[in-house]
Amino acid sequence: RLPQAITVRERPPEADPTVEARLAVSIEAAVDQALADLDAMRVREGAHLRTDLDGRQQALAALIERLRFAAEEGRAELERRLRERVDEIALELPVDQAMIAQEIVRAAQRSDISEEVTRFRAHLAHWAVLVEGDEPCGRKLDFLLQEMNREINTIGSKADGLGVSELIINAKAEPERMREQVQNVE
Repeated sequence: RLPQAITVRERPPEADPTVEARLAVSIEAAVDQALADLDAMRVREGAHLRTDLDGRQQALAALIERLRFAAEEGRAELERRLRERVDEIALELPVDQAMIAQEIVRAAQRSDISEEVTRFRAHLAHWAVLVEGDEPCGRKLDFLLQEMNREINTIGSKADGLGVSELIINAKAEPERMREQVQNVE
C-alpha cells in the first residue's frame, strides 16, 4: 500500500547466512514498528478529526435551529404585512375576507420550512449513527453533507425574515468546511 517504501535489491550470493538471518529479523522488527507507529498516528489523527467534525456538526445543528426560529418570525411578519395591505385595500375596494385569508395562508405556507428542518435533523441523526459504527463511513458522510447542503439551499429559497440570509450563508459554509475534513475520513 506504500509504493517505494522499501526497495529490494539483489545481493551477491557470497553473503553469510547468519548475517542474513539477523538482518531479516532486524528488517521485520523495523517494519513492524513502522506499521505500529503509522497505525498510532492514524488513530491520533482520527481522534482530532472526530473532535473537529463533532464540533462542526453541533454548530450546524444550532445554526439550523436559529434559522428555523428566524424563518418562523419572518413568516409571521409576512402574514402581518399581507393583512395590513389587505386592510388598506379593503378601505377602497370591496374584498372577500375568506378568499383573502386563504391567499394569506397559501403565501405563508410557501415559506414554511418545517419539512426541510425535519429532514435536516434526520441527516444529523444518521451522521451520529455512521460515526459511531465500525464500518468505514467517509463516503457516506460526504453524501450526507450533500443532502444537508440541498436542505439548506431549499430553506434559503423558502425562508424569509430578518437575518435569514446571513444564517443561510453561515449554514452553507459549514458543510463545505466539514466536507474538507470528511475527505480525510476512511
